[in-house]
Amino acid sequence: MAKLLELWAWYALSVRVLVLGATSLVGSHFVAATEGVGLVAAGRRDPRDIDILVHEFRKADLGQQEEVRILLEEADCDAVVNFVARTDVDGCEAERPEDPSSPAHPSGGHSAWSLNAELPRWLAEEAAASGRYLVHLSTDFVFDGTRGPYDESEEPDPFGPKVSWYGYTKGVGERAVRTHAPRSSAIVRISYPYRSAYPQKLDFARTLLARAKGGTLYPLYLDQVITPTWIPDVTQALPLLLTKRATGTFHIASPLATTPYAFAVTLLALAGLPTKQLRSSLLAEQPPSVRAPRPLQGGLKIGGVRLLGLEPTPFEEGIRTLLHERAAE
Repeated sequence: MAKLLELWAWYALSVRVLVLGATSLVGSHFVAATEGVGLVAAGRRDPRDIDILVHEFRKADLGQQEEVRILLEEADCDAVVNFVARTDVDGCEAERPEDPSSPAHPSGGHSAWSLNAELPRWLAEEAAASGRYLVHLSTDFVFDGTRGPYDESEEPDPFGPKVSWYGYTKGVGERAVRTHAPRSSAIVRISYPYRSAYPQKLDFARTLLARAKGGTLYPLYLDQVITPTWIPDVTQALPLLLTKRATGTFHIASPLATTPYAFAVTLLALAGLPTKQLRSSLLAEQPPSVRAPRPLQGGLKIGGVRLLGLEPTPFEEGIRTLLHERAAE
């Protein structure tokens, strides 16, 4: 991370960045790695309360358009990085309307529609009007999982039975960013993010470790294609995007695809945990009433970040680094 901090220190001498979602799983890693230099955080929770340093904090309800408007109007910042999202896929599904064009779908507050679809639009409209640069985090769940892994040129899929409400709202947010701020924004898609530690929230890998140690592992899919994202790769990419004001869509994920079951086999074996406790299942046979839909043939193909000089971490290397960092704690 030394080169990252050197680049960021130089950049932050003249530029301040507004970070939304500084206490999120991904956002907190970026903020901590850059030591809060030049960062203004905004949201409901002050990251300094959990020992994540920022230059300044502004309290704001990011699910309310007027509060977002005032925040952006008063913030002395040149760029915005949006990590905010309602990411509970099954929880979001409870908000799913029969018709997404109907005004009856949940809006306002902290609904999936408000945070995943409306907030990116508000940010993009402001970025276009003010000249600020916007980086917006998204996901491979915007796709229906019929043709993955997906490349960066592919657009989110429309509303349908194979796209979760979480994925659909994130797709609407993506379209808003592209529509309103095409010359001053970047979209960063990630997939099944994981990191070595974050007490505030578990992730894909650490959930598997915790359940394996507790003997509560659930069946893992043999047929689902995923490309897990090593979160430090996102942290490395963001200063590159910000300094270059790069535009377009960028995928940050393992260049090697896997399945949840195969990922777990590798994780447990390298952690020295018994793999005989692993059980398999098939996503294709999952009753639609049980859980929100997940992309079956999902995952992301890598392109643009390589042109910026970043090679994303293969999932096995990410697992090895995760375990090494946890052992050193």
